[in-house]
Amino acid sequence: MPRADPATAPGIDPSGAVRHRYAPAKINLALHVVGWREDGYHLLDMLVGFADIGDRVTWAPGGDSCRLVLRDALESRPEPLPETTANLAWRALALAARLHDTTLAGTLTVEKDLPSGGGIGGGSSDAAAVIRAVLGDEPSAGDRVRSAALALGADVPVCLFRRPAHVQGIGERISPLHLAQPLPIVLVWPGIGLATPEVFKARVGAFGDRIPAEAIGMLGRDPLAALEVLRNDLEEAACRLRPTVRAALDVLRGSVGCRVARMSGSGSTVVGYFTDSESAEAAAAAIDRGNPGWWVRSGSIRPS
Repeated sequence: MPRADPATAPGIDPSGAVRHRYAPAKINLALHVVGWREDGYHLLDMLVGFADIGDRVTWAPGGDSCRLVLRDALESRPEPLPETTANLAWRALALAARLHDTTLAGTLTVEKDLPSGGGIGGGSSDAAAVIRAVLGDEPSAGDRVRSAALALGADVPVCLFRRPAHVQGIGERISPLHLAQPLPIVLVWPGIGLATPEVFKARVGAFGDRIPAEAIGMLGRDPLAALEVLRNDLEEAACRLRPTVRAALDVLRGSVGCRVARMSGSGSTVVGYFTDSESAEAAAAAIDRGNPGWWVRSGSIRPS
């Protein structure tokens, strides 16, 4: 991408200051597959939250061209991350330039911790963080930017929203969701990824019902009780494709203090919801010790 003139780039910080943004893990509290469109996309009804676990993005304007730097903390990643236009962060940088009809120059650094193909929006959250770093948080929250970001992936608009949300359609219909309190969690990625199209293809049975309004309302009073009556319609298919996903769920369900364990998104990361942070931290340490090669993190889902 040729060099931009930041002084004439609407919506882009004219100071040329370095910008840091956090790219939090996107967690599916519930995922119902409710139909499909004529173009083949499945229609979803989802409840989404964001954790205090994630990647970090830095945009440093300057120079005569753009370059992408990846720093990967995950030693067991099955495949190396692409440093080309195949990387969603790079494509998000190009989208940010197109949205304001300008060109950019600088260094984009992505510090990765979240697993790829894990169902927790690692690439989508990175892309959203890039857009926010380049355009600023307030412009990135607008409908125009979120609508354009849908072309990068169905999860990118809600990752720009960055708050608990009820998401419908293919990811374009987003409304705020109220959680009564932070939710202590343990994330477990069992060392193997899943491709989203593969999981949808493996799903069997009729389409499910929409998420009951009563369950959504209960999240604002007793989130753990609400989670017990919710589900992920892709979990069974993912467990058939990768039995290790079921093993990770079983390990979480057997952990002291775990109230609910469920897969996030199309997998393969599973989430344990705990009664308190101390139980979550102790469970994460025990799971990590007993399962070399698994990625294990404890944290919480933010209520707002």
